[in-house]
Amino acid sequence: MAKYDAMGDRIHRKAPVAIWIMLLGLVVGIVGFIWCMNTDLKKYSKTENLYTDQNTDNVKNLDFEFDCATVDIAPSDDRQIHVSIENAPEGVYTYGVKDNTFYIHKKRIFSIFKFSGMSKIPFLKDIYPEAKITVKLPSIILDKVEIDSSVSEVTFNTLTCEKLDIDNGMGRMKLIDCSAEKTVIDNGMGEIEALNCVLGETDIDNGMGSIDMKSCVLHDTDIDNGMGEIDIELNADGEDYRLTGDDDEVDVKGKTGSKGAKYKIHVDNGMGDIDLKFN
Repeated sequence: MAKYDAMGDRIHRKAPVAIWIMLLGLVVGIVGFIWCMNTDLKKYSKTENLYTDQNTDNVKNLDFEFDCATVDIAPSDDRQIHVSIENAPEGVYTYGVKDNTFYIHKKRIFSIFKFSGMSKIPFLKDIYPEAKITVKLPSIILDKVEIDSSVSEVTFNTLTCEKLDIDNGMGRMKLIDCSAEKTVIDNGMGEIEALNCVLGETDIDNGMGSIDMKSCVLHDTDIDNGMGEIDIELNADGEDYRLTGDDDEVDVKGKTGSKGAKYKIHVDNGMGDIDLKFN
């Protein structure tokens, strides 16, 4: 119903300011999207190459963070750590030694192109630089190794440490010939592969993705599977292990031990199959 003021004139309603702001934001968003789709955005992204050789006399730990990168970590031919970071977004990576820890870290800088995950948006993934990182490690026994992979593909070849802590946000993590007394694997979204690894007390939290472990040795192991498939093949006698937890979708090949078995594998299975095989 129309409204009138005291003079009898009709009152014309005005659109709230918030609506005009929303409409303006929508128009700007559409224009920006069209501009991004039709503009060579690569000219706005700067890259750099970084190289370093580090003596390992005082190095007892490794602390690595990677984002939108292909990472290859393998043995070196001498007693030094050799690092090559190519095609990295400018100003993102830093490295050095602090408190007996050799680190490769991402700088805590926020921008639309450096924010983890933005590189997977279709029209951004082609312009966000994908770094190639190579780390050559000497044959030394380390206390602790921490790997934080947000959106990366990481291959770790040959490692011996007391504690291995892997946080795989999105991407693929592959371990070959690795040994650790205590292992923590937090797999957010992606894949974890382990080949010929010897892992002591192990805690695996699989959010969404898959975990594939072949020709491995595990001791006491706790598996929490949210969504995905887990395939574990152990070089061990099944009678040394007792299986506990939710085994509705767990397929065990081989005879497992009783409550008095030396080791325990605990499985909580949300959505997905778990295959456990003893060789």
